[in-house]
Amino acid sequence: MNIASELLKWKGKAEITVKAPGRINLIGEHTDYNLGFVLPAAIDKYIYFAFRKNNSSEEVNLKSLDFCDEYTALLSNIQKSEKTWANYMLGILSQMLNENCLISGFDCVIGGDIPIGSGLSSSAALECGFAFGINKLFGLHYDKMGIAKLGQASENNFLGIKSGILDQFSSVFGKQGHAMKLDCRSMDYEYIPIALKTHSFALINTNVKHSHLTSGYNDRANTCFESVAILNEKIGNIRSLRDVSIEQLNKNKNYLSVIQYKRSNFIINENLRLHSFVKAMENNNVTDMGQLLFETHIGLSQDYEVSCEESDLIVNLSKLEEPVVGARMMGGGFGGCVLLLCRNEGKKDALDRICLKYKTQTEINPEVYHVNLVEGVSLV
Repeated sequence: MNIASELLKWKGKAEITVKAPGRINLIGEHTDYNLGFVLPAAIDKYIYFAFRKNNSSEEVNLKSLDFCDEYTALLSNIQKSEKTWANYMLGILSQMLNENCLISGFDCVIGGDIPIGSGLSSSAALECGFAFGINKLFGLHYDKMGIAKLGQASENNFLGIKSGILDQFSSVFGKQGHAMKLDCRSMDYEYIPIALKTHSFALINTNVKHSHLTSGYNDRANTCFESVAILNEKIGNIRSLRDVSIEQLNKNKNYLSVIQYKRSNFIINENLRLHSFVKAMENNNVTDMGQLLFETHIGLSQDYEVSCEESDLIVNLSKLEEPVVGARMMGGGFGGCVLLLCRNEGKKDALDRICLKYKTQTEINPEVYHVNLVEGVSLV
């Protein structure tokens, strides 16, 4: 898609063109807003942006090619719109203006190939690519971490989503051929090469759409925060669930509701699984990697309760296929993509069989994505 040429058709010549990638998260789900660990990677599905300054002092014109829609805002009066796609960018503008950034009127065209609602973080790519472009267009002061934090602050403060920084960090800090092990408390991170010899990852999109705005995402976060407050009273020095051991959780189980215990149990175990997964990946132990993915899915489905029948079906179907060594739902939940770790030999036929059975049982057409790991947001 030539976004620059689309802008030429719409308002004039582009000054800056940007691309922002989506992401996969290998393991470490819902641990980011619990200040735990995540293991994401940027992938070669993008949202593209073309920017140009216009002659106004405060008029911002946005055009979405994917939604065939336009929106105009005034910098002096940034408010939520009925157009959800625009709100992710309006939130960035609101956050920048709150931080006293000097911005004047501009035009922006947006379009890309990240499937919306797939769990590949189209929203974070939208936020970070937009913030990156404005930062370049107006010579602002944000570094890479600043761009990622802008995206998270926009979701937290403008959209009211209690998300962590996983998605935005992934879109900004991606590195070709690598995953990123991120400590969401200290923000320390390290790049870990993915060099599997006989296996690779694939995605199957359930084509069941989700949105953090309506999916119960905030309910899960609130329950975790409630558990932290209770456990801190009983144990002390508990800032997040990463500070709690399984032994401590079980010892204080009676102080928590059933739901609080289940959510906490998942998060604590998920952090442990992530560290085990990294060790297995470094040793090219795909059997252990796959088993950990299956365990994560069970936890997401039964303890955290963010899966859905369609995601569960794909995971269960994958267990019948010998080339598939692991699978789990990925992303915030309630639909989207399932991540599979497959042996390269027989992979295509196995994925075809899973998709055929899925379509037969659900009457929904799934989609298979083969992705490469790429660099983060950048100028085109």
